[in-house]
This record gives sequence, structure tokens and C-alpha cells, in this order.
Amino acid sequence: MKDEEIEVRCPVCRKTHKFKPEVREFWCKRKHLVLLKDRHGWRLMEVKVITEREDRELDKIWGSKDED
Repeated sequence: MKDEEIEVRCPVCRKTHKFKPEVREFWCKRKHLVLLKDRHGWRLMEVKVITEREDRELDKIWGSKDED
């Protein structure tokens, strides 16, 4: 059986990249991206590192099971 590949548009370089349909990390022009599948299908999203403070603020907004 031939390995299936998907084409996704890159938010960094605006070109199309080909991948196997699986969650994975990817780098394009020194930007950290992740390939994932959600309700919109397969797409590349930029990874943003957040601080502990930003994480706590997001937990307040979205709710967290780990709240004290």
C-alpha cells in the first residue's frame, strides 16, 4: 500500500508542504510549527511559548482541572 501524504499550507512561508497524516513538529524559516488535525482538518500552527503567569491566566479563562 502506498503511503498517503497530505498537503498543507504553511502560515510562515505561504507555500504548500507535504506530510504523512500524523501529528508532528516542523520547522520553517526558524519558526517552530506543529502539524495537527482539528475540526478544520490538517493544518500547521505556530508554537508559542508562554510564561507561567500567562498559563495561569489562561487556566482562569478556560478552566483547569489542576486548580488549587
